[in-house]
Amino acid sequence: MDTPRWAQILNIAFPTLSSEGFQIVAQPSDKYNCIAYAVGDFHNWWDYSYGLSRYWPPHAARSSVIENLVEVFAGLGFDRCDDDNPESGYQKVALYEQQGLLKHAAVQQPNGRWRSKMGSGPLIEHHSPESLSGGAYGEVHCIMRRCRKRP
Repeated sequence: MDTPRWAQILNIAFPTLSSEGFQIVAQPSDKYNCIAYAVGDFHNWWDYSYGLSRYWPPHAARSSVIENLVEVFAGLGFDRCDDDNPESGYQKVALYEQQGLLKHAAVQQPNGRWRSKMGSGPLIEHHSPESLSGGAYGEVHCIMRRCRKRP
């Protein structure tokens, strides 16, 4: 699907994103999703459901409740934190839920902006975790952080 069409779809699905603006930074791909992108895996689709093309880390329970997504990130060295402000030396993720079910993960960039892989759609850069709130992904459940790996 072409970029203008994706922009139109995202503007409808996420009203705040539409008003704050966003940029498509990578074309659609069905090789990886938002959770995979947030942990730096560009080759697997992370999903709690069973299937040959699905990956879920063995340390986390397989279910759609948001606490299992928190468990995924905790097992990868993330801890809950108080806010989404950039912190030197830390990588932050925002986890989204709707009615207690996991929906999305976004990751903060070193410049303070956020990136989200939109399902099988494009990778976008947006202003804040709240840019996606109130839309198809529900609300931010929590912000988590871990120390950035040193080069």
